[in-house]
Amino acid sequence: MVRAGALGDTLMATPVLRALATRYPGSAIDVLASGVAAPLLANHPHLGRVVALKWRNLPFAISLEKRALLRRLREASYDLAVVLEQAPHYLDLVRRARPGRIIGFHETPFDPALSSAANNLRAAGFDDWATRPLAPEIFLTDRDLAEAAGVVTVREPSPVVGLHSGYGPVRRSKRNQDGRLRGWKLENFIDLGRELAARGMSIVLTGSAEDRPAVERIAQGLPAGSFVNAAGALSVRGLAAAIGMMDAFVSVDSGPAHIAAAVGTPLVVLWGPGILEQTRPIGARAPVLIVRHPPPCAPCYGTPLMRTCPRNICMESIAPDEVLRATLTLVDNPQSAIDIQH
Repeated sequence: MVRAGALGDTLMATPVLRALATRYPGSAIDVLASGVAAPLLANHPHLGRVVALKWRNLPFAISLEKRALLRRLREASYDLAVVLEQAPHYLDLVRRARPGRIIGFHETPFDPALSSAANNLRAAGFDDWATRPLAPEIFLTDRDLAEAAGVVTVREPSPVVGLHSGYGPVRRSKRNQDGRLRGWKLENFIDLGRELAARGMSIVLTGSAEDRPAVERIAQGLPAGSFVNAAGALSVRGLAAAIGMMDAFVSVDSGPAHIAAAVGTPLVVLWGPGILEQTRPIGARAPVLIVRHPPPCAPCYGTPLMRTCPRNICMESIAPDEVLRATLTLVDNPQSAIDIQH
């Protein structure tokens, strides 16, 4: 199976692994994944090998990594290749490997009205996709849990709430952390964190090493002793384990939001320019509350507006107090939130 996308993209392909294992019992299922997301697939019970592609966008003609990968793919002599990437160069790479059969989005076009998880199942040849589970899966180990426990040291027995402000590489945008297309103002996270701390909750600030300067700005605005700054301190699997330890997780539209859905942590997602129907996190074990006020220009992903947006009013319209209410609902009575998730 080929899905070399970001964290959320990869997690939304995991339902295909279970479906393939059911259809082809005893078969060896390998996955070609991006370098950043490949660790999330480790220890999956239906997987054989996970092959990480570090420089996924480098053209084949100048990529020594892809040339070596092609040799490995040919040696494996696959009977079936499931290509869950729409970019033509992935299909070209797989065709060079000469598997017995290739299926994917080149045969089954992406349906924009459906979630990416459902589209992945359709592209993989499962006509009964509507009856199959769509929630992603992560299989954590004791080592992952120990890594998380070594970083996330909070007051007991207070509820633990994670706050995640970042998404993707900052270098892709000329905007600062506050004004990025999917970003929520850091002052809003500070206001939210203060209110949670005032209610006796412990806060875990998450993010990548690249997010750390922005996360430190949030930390500076929170009461001393009320938070743990875990930005850049955890591997992606350690992050998943840490999120699994939390009573609630608040995030912008991001990979860690999908991780929270996968590990069963009640989730609040601050939603702006993304296409909700396609990429919203799907949780099977805990509620997912989406907070959004879409303006007429939303969603702008996949349109020229995405590159020209001067001000992300879709995110500015989300107020800290409504995020606080949603978070308190999840912490105080997560079962009741199942009835209001949207």
